[in-house]
Formats: sequence, C-alpha cells, structure tokens
Amino acid sequence: MTDIRELTGNDLPALLDLCTRALPLDAFSLPLLHSRIMEEPEHQPSLQLAAWNGDQLVGAMLAGVRDGAQEPSVAIRLFAVEPSVRRKGVATGLLREIESRVRRDGHRRLTVAQQAPVYFWPGVDVRYTPAICFLEANAYERTGEAINMDVDLSIRDWDATEVEARLATDGYEVRRLQAEDREGFVAWMREAWNPTWAYEALESLKNDPVSTWVATRGETYHAFASYDCTAFAGGFGPTGTDERLRGKGIGTVLFNRCMQDMRALGYSKCEVCWTGPVAFYAKAADAWISRVFWSMQKDLG
Repeated sequence: MTDIRELTGNDLPALLDLCTRALPLDAFSLPLLHSRIMEEPEHQPSLQLAAWNGDQLVGAMLAGVRDGAQEPSVAIRLFAVEPSVRRKGVATGLLREIESRVRRDGHRRLTVAQQAPVYFWPGVDVRYTPAICFLEANAYERTGEAINMDVDLSIRDWDATEVEARLATDGYEVRRLQAEDREGFVAWMREAWNPTWAYEALESLKNDPVSTWVATRGETYHAFASYDCTAFAGGFGPTGTDERLRGKGIGTVLFNRCMQDMRALGYSKCEVCWTGPVAFYAKAADAWISRVFWSMQKDLG
C-alpha cells in the first residue's frame, strides 16, 4: 500500500535516486535538490509530498505558492514516479492530495513547472510524454510554450576583445559582479528588469567564480549576463541590456564572457534557458532549439 507523506530533507537522497530513474533527460544532484527545495524562500512543507511503498520512494510531487500582483500563483514544480509503478495510481494519488491541499488553502488555479525564480523547468518537457498524457487526462490544459537552446562551446574561443576595447573607449567597463555591488545592482535590476531576475543573478555570488558579468559606466549598470544560477548546471540566463544601448555589442560581449567561463569550467555545451530572442542566439552563437516545454494549467473550480 502506498503511503503519502510530506517530504523532508532526509528524503533527498531517495528523491535523487528517483529523479535519476524517472527523469533521465536532466542531471539531478543533491546540491541542486537541496537548493531548489529546502532553500526555497517560500518553502511550504505541506505541499512537498512523497509516496512510499514500504521504505522505497516511488513518487514525489512538489508544489509551491508565489505572491502575485493580483493573486498568489500555485505551481507543481517537480513530479516524478518510479517507472516500474506507473499507471498504478501513484501519480493520481499524489495529484489528488496536492489539489485538495491547494483548494483547502483557498487557491483556485494550479499550474505546472513554471515558477521562477526557484524552479526546475519553465514547463513540462514535451519529451516526457507520459507526464503530458497524465496531465491532459486530469484536465490540465496547455497554456503556453517555452524553449531552450543549446550552444556548442567547442566551436570558437568566444573572444570579444576587440568589441570590449571599443566599449572601453566609450567609458564602459565589463567585469564580474562583486559582493559590494549588491545594493546598487539590486536597485537597478528591480527598476530596469524585475525582482525575479534580481534574485537569480544574486544567486551567482555563491559560485566560484561569480557567474554574473556586468557592464557599467561610472556608477551606473547598463547590462548583465548570468549563468549557473537558475536550475541545472550549464544553463545560461537571465541576461539583459538597457534598451537604448542595444546594438552596441554589449550583450554579445557579456554572453561571450559567460561562454569563456563555462568552457574553462569544463562544460562542452551551454543551455540557454527560457530563450527569448531565438534569432540573436542563432546568429551570435550558432545555437539551436534543443528543448520545448509546455505550460499547463487547471482551474480547480
């Protein structure tokens, strides 16, 4: 008989084993699970559910709540079921319990996967076809799409010295984000971009080397680019350049700096996450669309 109870930090090794078997397209690790689950700033144990058969973890469904401009958003961030017990009611039991708890808390809508800044994916990878079928069978509807793009880091040296020198003559400095930048950088990010990107970029201060590059002129920030600060290792983003300065090559320089770092760290490829300007990355880095995610949602009534 399957027993559903709340996931704890002690369960993370078992969850890692489960995710490795059930979600083979992604490279899970204990540090990743700990940071995405236990260090979640709005961690809610009541929505972190695990299904056990005796002492074996056979399923997990983790959800969370984010405050929104009009109403809180609730999303399932991660769910996985042991392949050998699929179609035996494990996922259905977890989903019904999650939906019941979400309704009990007064929420009327439940989405799947997309809940920045702490998330695993921007939606459900369409190659996890059983998950798509399961959600559709339970009245979840497709509401949008997101893509990731891959970059082969071996195809060039990612040198942008010439452009960077030209920018320097115009007074722009390209450098790594530093701890002492925190206050000014966050203020700029919140004004020019959004709190979500500010949170994600600041996470890069935990990395060695710090994995955010910025372009400044005097005391003013004008652009930034980050990597390895969202979910899985080897991911690029977020990034942004002041609109009035686009076309000067600033974004390309910061992107190339990140690619140089990632290549030096031993990555063979970079995954541009939740990609916006497809044409930019295709031209600047010969990137190609590698993953497609569906946003899915259900009205709980």
